[in-house]
Amino acid sequence: MTKQRNRIGAVSLAIAAGGFLVVSFQPWLRLDAVTLFHGLTLKHLLAAFFDAALVGSLADWFAVSALFRDPLGLRLPHTNILAKNKDSIAEAVPRFITLFVSDDRISEELGRLDFASKLEAALAAGGLRGELHDFLRSRASAFLLGYRGSEGGRSESLREAVAKLAEFAAERTDFAAAFAGILRWAREERFDERLVEALADLLRTEIGRNRFKLAASITPIVKRNAGWQGLFIGRGTIEGLLRGVEDELGELRSDRRHELRLFLVSSLERYASQLAGEAPDPSDERGRFSSMVRDALRDPGFLRGLSGSLAGLLGSLGEDLASPDSGFMGGLGRMEDSLAARLGGDAEFRARFNRALAGAVAALIARSRIVDSLTDYITGLLKATDSKEFVGRVEDAVWNDLQYIRVNGAVVGGIVGLLLALLGAIVP
Repeated sequence: MTKQRNRIGAVSLAIAAGGFLVVSFQPWLRLDAVTLFHGLTLKHLLAAFFDAALVGSLADWFAVSALFRDPLGLRLPHTNILAKNKDSIAEAVPRFITLFVSDDRISEELGRLDFASKLEAALAAGGLRGELHDFLRSRASAFLLGYRGSEGGRSESLREAVAKLAEFAAERTDFAAAFAGILRWAREERFDERLVEALADLLRTEIGRNRFKLAASITPIVKRNAGWQGLFIGRGTIEGLLRGVEDELGELRSDRRHELRLFLVSSLERYASQLAGEAPDPSDERGRFSSMVRDALRDPGFLRGLSGSLAGLLGSLGEDLASPDSGFMGGLGRMEDSLAARLGGDAEFRARFNRALAGAVAALIARSRIVDSLTDYITGLLKATDSKEFVGRVEDAVWNDLQYIRVNGAVVGGIVGLLLALLGAIVP
């Protein structure tokens, strides 16, 4: 919608021109008969004011008009400036804007946002949470059920989407750094210690259940590879060794200062530092990890299996969502309650959540080059815009402010003319 234009600039020009005509040519008032001082007459004083005001108003009218068109149709070198320089402006303006949205500035601004409060409000009963649950139970479930046994266009579309997403990820994602971030997040939340404890429990239980079978299988292998020392190794020796492993796994499970436990945890931290490029990496673990993931994402067999598994998963999820006793919805509700309680009661977790989300969003913006893409889009859009439309939109946006420049030209010019007239009368 075009903004209503004011005409105050034209009014100021009309007043200056009218005052000039009245003072110069009207025969009724004998202004030159009124002497003020030092021979300065009232007509001389008013004429100096309106002469300078008219000149200033005309000069500013010409300057303002020259931005948007050729004043009076005069095609002078520096008129119609916006139309003649449209492409240069189209390139300069978006680039200028990007100076204020650098990666550091984006990270700084995101770091000030309280994502936790917004999420906490969304998780409150009766808000966005309820709308999300209704959507999942109705529309999302009906859509996902379409993947159950689908062999038509939907499955093909899914395979194409998976392939495009995998290719995009293979080209744009630093998988080593991303996995390093996951490992460090797991370390902060002590998931690595829980994993070690879970694995220790699992191994200890399985060894205890299958000790005799394991001893029967391991003993011949050890005897074959131990040379003459195998003569002194029997099944009882292996069973004793397995009992010792069970005991050691129990110690590892309960003792946080256990040497093997500390070694595993420190190894994960060192591996994360190598993947992030922050520690010496003589075996190029970072490069090998990234290459392994990229090769997998570009393998046709892997992509077929991934899309097939995803289709089956989506169909099963749709069936579960449609059920009144949906396990997914129940689990989602419990997770939402737990997350809301922790966000509200754990200040340290809240701060970590804000930092992690701000860092993730900033990294996504930086790596996906959203700002550069948006700049290129705006530049192309401005260049493709018709010159008349481009100039018209700019003129609509700044017209009213530019009119006050014309008013200022008339007022300032008149004041300067008045001062010069007074100065001429005072100084002989």
